[in-house]
Formats: sequence, structure tokens, C-alpha cells
Amino acid sequence: MHYRFHRSLVGGTFDRFHLGHQKLLATAFQNSEKVIVGIATDELFKDKSLAQIIEDYKTREQTVLHFLSQQSFENRFESVPINDFYGTSLTDGNLDAIFITESNRENVLKMNEERQKKGFHLLEIIIVPYIYGDDGEIISSVRIRNGEIDREGNSYVKLFEEQKEFVLPENEREELRKPGGSIEKDMKEVLSGLQSSPMLIAVGDIVAESLVKLGRPADISIIDGKTRRKILNIEGTHLFDSAIRLETENPAGIITQKGALLLKKAITDYHTTHNKQVIVVTGEEDLLAIPAILLAPLQTVVVYGQFDQGIVVINVSEQNKKHIYNLFRKFK
Repeated sequence: MHYRFHRSLVGGTFDRFHLGHQKLLATAFQNSEKVIVGIATDELFKDKSLAQIIEDYKTREQTVLHFLSQQSFENRFESVPINDFYGTSLTDGNLDAIFITESNRENVLKMNEERQKKGFHLLEIIIVPYIYGDDGEIISSVRIRNGEIDREGNSYVKLFEEQKEFVLPENEREELRKPGGSIEKDMKEVLSGLQSSPMLIAVGDIVAESLVKLGRPADISIIDGKTRRKILNIEGTHLFDSAIRLETENPAGIITQKGALLLKKAITDYHTTHNKQVIVVTGEEDLLAIPAILLAPLQTVVVYGQFDQGIVVINVSEQNKKHIYNLFRKFK
């Protein structure tokens, strides 16, 4: 088979390997006899958003290798770790081309300047088009880490834009009562596992108040001023000290669009400003645990109380987002 290029370069972090990564690699291999695949090390991505939850190098490398094997590209590539955006471009004079997305154009122009100084020929720059999600935005690893989309580009916030209210069907109530995470009896145990979590969300007055008393208020607290339908004086716990207070309505057995989108705003605001947020609900707050899991960044910890069991602790992952996504799709 005749290829346009003999030896090409492609690189990336390849975190949460998604459709855009597949397109980038497939395009490089369709046009090149041999491809050098550079995979970023910690040094290269330390300043990226939520860098602390990027998958480790071995995991990302194995995912890339698995994809290339599936596509029968095994004998046509070499994978190398890269510590800066130059990768192997300044040591390999035999490279013909580089495959990138538009966001990396400036870096590649600098790369070619340095190659020219070394007497290497300039790399032909091939821009691979972005892949877009169902919200019309670019599929990217950072958006997956931020909890906005899954790897196929399905938007979580778009779910809540479809109608004004979402009603929990009676036949799904038992499924919803099953704890979606681990059960803890002591809030101190919950706090001991937060080291790498980008955010802590508390749903319910008792858990929110417990965190305040332990000196670690949740980053986002969702409360309704009641527990087991008894009125609480949550204002007296200093939960609102230095926090941004938001208010919404959310009737029992329902998730309102307004409540879910307000929660999304709180998550975004906390992520960008680190100002703690308190959402005060008129009605019931319990079902807002669902949009909390769907809309939060990966590895966020969501806690809520389960009567007669203890504290449910959910470490937000791609897997439990998918589970909650499927459950939410049953709401009417």
C-alpha cells in the first residue's frame, strides 16, 4: 500500500481515551507508513485542569496500544514518553509530518523553527478536525474530567434542558433507595478519603451540618432545612458563613430543571473560584443527589444520609455516572 508519508509524529496525553483521540490516531495511520506516538508524562500536563486525576502513564499507554492493536496497526508504530511538546521532533531528522488538532498549531510552528535551526526539514502539518459532542462542543479529555460529557460526547447538562420537571416513577423508587456507594457510620472516615478529590458535595441537612461541625464544610451543600420532615435550625450552624447562598424550588419526588441547572452553576463557580456554595431548597433536596453525580467532576465525593444505614459515599466515576444516567432516563 502507498502512504503519503513515510514517518510521522502524533502526540497527546490520551487521558480518558475518546472519539477525538481515535480520529487523530486513525488519520495519522491512514496517511503514514510508520507513526511515532508520543504519550505525555506528568511533567507535560501538570498545569492542565484537574491534572491530579489524569490517568497514570501506564493506563493511558495500555489504552492507546489496545486501540492500535484493534485497528491492526501493531507493526507500524513506536510509542514513546514525551516530557515537552517537542517530543522526538528535535532528535529525529527522518520525520516527514505531524498530525495535530488546531489547538496545537502554535506549538508545532515553534517545533519547526527549532528543526530548521538543526538543519532538519520542516514537518508537514496535518490538522485533524475535532469531533463534537451532542451539545455541539468539542469532545476533550478536560471536559470528561470536568464531568460535562462521557467519552462518546453525550452531554450530562443537556439531559436537564429537555423539560422543566422530571418525575421519579413509582416502580423505580426501590432502585433509587439502593446505596450507590459505600456506607460509612462516621463522617470522620469520609473526610479521611478526600485527598485527591476535587470537590465535596453534601446532599441533606444532617450530613452538611456534620461536616461543618468537623471543621470541613462541603464545597457545595444542598439543604432544605428539614430531616425526616422535622424542621432544623440549619441557619444556626454557621453553614452560610463565607459561602455563596443560592435558592431554588424542588418538590418531593421531582427533579426540576431549575434546581439541576442551579447546581451546575454552583459546581462551575466552585471549580473556578473555590468559593463554597450552599443551595437552599424549598421542597425536598434528596433527589438532587442525581444531578450532583451527573454534573460533578470525576472523583468528586458526593455524600448523603440513608435512613437506618448511615452515610452513603459516592466517589464520582465514569461508571457511576453511566449508571445514574441510565436511571435518570427512566424519569418521566
